[in-house]
This record gives sequence, C-alpha cells and structure tokens, in this order.
Amino acid sequence: MNRTAEGRTMDHAAEGRTMDHAAEGRTMDTDTSAFQTAFARLITDPLAFERFYDNPACFAEESALSAGQMSALQSLDRNRLRWISTSLGVKRFFLVETYFPATFALLRRHRALGKVERSLIATYRPIKSERLIRAFRDAVWFAELVERHVDHGELDIPYLIDVLRCERAEFMLWSDAACVESANDFKSRNASRPSVTEEQLLDGAVRAGRHVVLHEFSCDVLPFIQTLVDGEAPLEPKPAPTLILFGRIAVTDRVQKARVGRMMKSFLMHAGGGKPTREILAEILEPQIDRAARDAIEHDCCRVLQKLYALSFVTIE
Repeated sequence: MNRTAEGRTMDHAAEGRTMDHAAEGRTMDTDTSAFQTAFARLITDPLAFERFYDNPACFAEESALSAGQMSALQSLDRNRLRWISTSLGVKRFFLVETYFPATFALLRRHRALGKVERSLIATYRPIKSERLIRAFRDAVWFAELVERHVDHGELDIPYLIDVLRCERAEFMLWSDAACVESANDFKSRNASRPSVTEEQLLDGAVRAGRHVVLHEFSCDVLPFIQTLVDGEAPLEPKPAPTLILFGRIAVTDRVQKARVGRMMKSFLMHAGGGKPTREILAEILEPQIDRAARDAIEHDCCRVLQKLYALSFVTIE
C-alpha cells in the first residue's frame, strides 16, 4: 500500500529529530576527560565553584568545555553542588586527623579547628601529587598552614607549635619510603651483631640513618600530647628546652621517640663521617676535663648508643 506524502514528511521529521538528539549528545560529551576534570574541580575547588557561576565563559575557556558540556553542568542544582562540595572538603580535612590527632585536639579545645578547616580547603586544591598520596600531601599542607597561621599571629595557642612539630616529625618518618628503607637496612646490618660492647662503640665509627631525626622543643611535649590524644584536659607543661630523638622502627608502622641530652645531640651532629666515637668525643669535650670526668662521659654516651643500636637507630661501620 502506498504511503501518503504527509506520512513520508512525518517520517523525515522524526528522523531529523533523532539526528538532532544524537548530534546534541556528541556536542555535550559528558564522558570526556575535559568534562570529568571540570566537574571534579567544580565540587572540590571553592574558587572554581565561584568562577563557574560568576564568570561561566571564563570557566568554560580554561576548562576547554563546549557549549553543550557547559549546558550540562549548568543544569545541575547549585545548592546540591555546594552541599556536595562542602561534604567532600570536610571529609578531606578530617582524614588529616589520623596523622595529627593531638594537634586537632588542641585546636578543637581552643575552638580554632573550623578556622583551619576552612583555610585549608580554600588554600589548597586537591590535586594529584607525584610523590605522596592525597591524604599524605594534605597532611603536609596542614602542618605548613598551621605554622603559617601561628607565624602571622592568627593562632595564639600555647604549645601548639611544639605539638604540631612533634607529630609532623613522626608523620614524615612514618610516611617517607626512604626512611622505611633506611630502617630496614640498619636492622639488617645490626642483625649479625645483636649487641655491642662499650669498647666496640668507642673504637668503631657510629652512623645514624635517614630514619632518625632529632628535634628540640620548648617543653617536654610527649606527656602533653598523650593527654590530648586520650581526650583529657592537659596540664600546661613547664617550659624547658627538650631534645627528642625520633626513629622509624624497621618492619613496623611505629616511630620510637626518646629524650636525649645535649651531649648526644652534639655527638650525632659529628657522627657519620667515619671517625671513631672516641675521636669524636675528644673533639667535642672541653680539653680541661680530667680523665675521670672524661671516662664518665664516654660511659654515659656509650650507654645511650647501646640503646640506639638495639633499636637499629645507629650502626657501626
């Protein structure tokens, strides 16, 4: 049966509409990398969010989006997008608490946590890192941000810097692959000689590994941190310069911390160049010290080094 001219016209019109929809789908291309990247920026970067609504042409140009792709983004509910963006930012911020629990607790006690949260989200975009996973990189940025706020007088919280630097030292040793490698290497080196005598230490060249660092604090920060982590109200520590040695423990996720004295700091600063311990001590001790005092200092130094050797913080060349 022959079809009428009207029927053929309607078929052509339907076919045209189908082709138009297909062309529109190709123009929008919401599965492309450019579109997905732009959408990710929209919900993770507060500045990009504001620019998308204040200057959509600029956002489209810098994101290399077509008119159809911009139309797809603009069809999304603004309030819903803002809620998603805020939720992701909060989640991202509180992942850092795993690495800085005492710092978070101290900021929370002084009602300053919200301020730091907003500052971190607004200052640092969640971009990929060549060296660290996102949560690790955010932890590094968090420490930098808090220190900057303190330097600018925007966070006046007693002992905040001591707490932050202590937790940052532990985090850096824990997260750095080179520190893990160094700790395992020293453990392997020391395995054939589980303990060392005082004479072996004095005659040998002691070396500390990359997995060991020494920091000075304005107070004995360790019990202060522990009280914060336990959720208790900490007693204010007495100001007193304190040296703490941090060392990554091999084959574990732990970092050991120990208080040391000025003599050990001086010794570790000179160690590593191949000189015997006895020679280094002779260089750093005052020449007028009598023999008995010198022997006592050497003995005390060796006792500390024996403990550090047992932890594989140092080895003997």
